[in-house]
Amino acid sequence: MKNTYFGWEFRPAVTLFTHKACAALGLPDVTIEWTDGVQTAAISSKGKIRLANVRDDAVLTRKDLAKYVGFVIHELLHRKYTNFNVRGANQYIDSLHNAIEDAWIESLAIKANLTGNIAELLGTLIDDMSTQALDHVQSDGNKIDWSDPAQYPFVLAVYARPHATIKVPVAKGLKPIFDEANRRTALCSSSFDTLAVAVWVYERLNMLDQEPPPQPPVNPEPPPRGRPSDKPKGKDVGQPCDDGEPVEGEEGEEQGQGGKGNEQGEDGQGDGDDQGQGDTGKGDAEGEGDGQGEAEGDAEGEGGGGVARPPVRVTAAPVEPQNRAPKGTESTGTYSAQFRLARDAYHVGDSPKFNLKG
Repeated sequence: MKNTYFGWEFRPAVTLFTHKACAALGLPDVTIEWTDGVQTAAISSKGKIRLANVRDDAVLTRKDLAKYVGFVIHELLHRKYTNFNVRGANQYIDSLHNAIEDAWIESLAIKANLTGNIAELLGTLIDDMSTQALDHVQSDGNKIDWSDPAQYPFVLAVYARPHATIKVPVAKGLKPIFDEANRRTALCSSSFDTLAVAVWVYERLNMLDQEPPPQPPVNPEPPPRGRPSDKPKGKDVGQPCDDGEPVEGEEGEEQGQGGKGNEQGEDGQGDGDDQGQGDTGKGDAEGEGDGQGEAEGDAEGEGGGGVARPPVRVTAAPVEPQNRAPKGTESTGTYSAQFRLARDAYHVGDSPKFNLKG
């Protein structure tokens, strides 16, 4: 096997592998679109896989080939297991669902041993994305705020994969929720089930800022009995002395224990009717802001991700880029940013007609 490939020979090799993988997995064949301006891969419900384009003169390595093979296998797993008609009630739930669905289909494939090295292939794929995200944190002046609710779907996508060896920070308060989500995901048998897990996670995330109700003392101390003259003077704040004047007493030592409770629990399942998973792919979520609460996170073994906040009116950073071709570019094959037709999107139709003059 060659160690390097030019782009013009790399694309046909990946396309040929894709068709052979479909046959080996017993799946209907798919079509490949090489698309500029994207990072990873995506698949539609009709079996159209979009891959990040490479230039003809680009020099790619065997590591690049393994990454693209991982992209293709992941998208074919969606074709095998995912119900594309299952959608959440909002964009944030869809992002959580995409994270859980990805972990679910990959775990199914590894358990079924669909290919001899599938665990290593998919593990390397998610580890590469985690590495990219962590490298982004370390870049000057551009850090991910891991306590930003926009990042939680990507964090969950990494956390939910047992075959991922490189982890990203988990904000304080998320670990119990994600652990229970993993337990539920392992019991799923359909995309409707994974959506129900996503809805459960969303509901628990929205409860992060709720204080637990005050609890009465277990054994309240009975009030003292006796005549007022029997009480020691000057010890109880606000209690009158014999002359009728209140005196300032000592401050009490008891302090109530508050804090945010990680409520877990009931099997609250969300609606799963008429909801669907759109195009899916792989990618690293990025955001802006400085990470906070690192010491607290490290103390709890949660990776120094800061303190978790509820996703109130937050648009989630995509777990995977949408990977759509820019407007006005062709929907199959490759396209050129320099040469365009006179009419926008003139050539996008299934049966375009061109007036050719010789």
